[in-house]
Amino acid sequence: MKKIYLLIFIYLTSFINADIVDIKADRFHANDISKVAYFEGNARIKQGANEFTASKIIVHFDKKKKATKYEAEGNVKFNLIENGVHYMGHARKIIYSPNSSKYFFAGSVVLKDLTNNRKIEAGTISLDLKTGLADIKGEKKKPVHFIFEIEDRK
Repeated sequence: MKKIYLLIFIYLTSFINADIVDIKADRFHANDISKVAYFEGNARIKQGANEFTASKIIVHFDKKKKATKYEAEGNVKFNLIENGVHYMGHARKIIYSPNSSKYFFAGSVVLKDLTNNRKIEAGTISLDLKTGLADIKGEKKKPVHFIFEIEDRK
């Protein structure tokens, strides 16, 4: 049993560069050929102040064993601090591409901006942190719901 844990540890640490990524789950399996690692059951990924919990977390790697994409699926909850803004919420699925600094949230998304006291409910939200662009879409019979505070004009 110790050998299995040691192999998993060696496998995961070979993918980690300067940033420390902490992933926990009930089950782990990986495909070295396709360079994909699967964490299933009570999965949690933490990097710095950012954290996701989900039923499943999938990590994609490039040839240099650097993470290129993170996918969280199934009852995803998140707590993120990006560019000084604190986000918290939930969705059915989240995809994060660290190289391009893009987030994609899908499925009954609730995104709370705790820094600016805003809340968005939508079907999908795409955020590009490099450009600051966002694309927000409602679901079939449920429009985007945006709640925010404005200053009094007094």
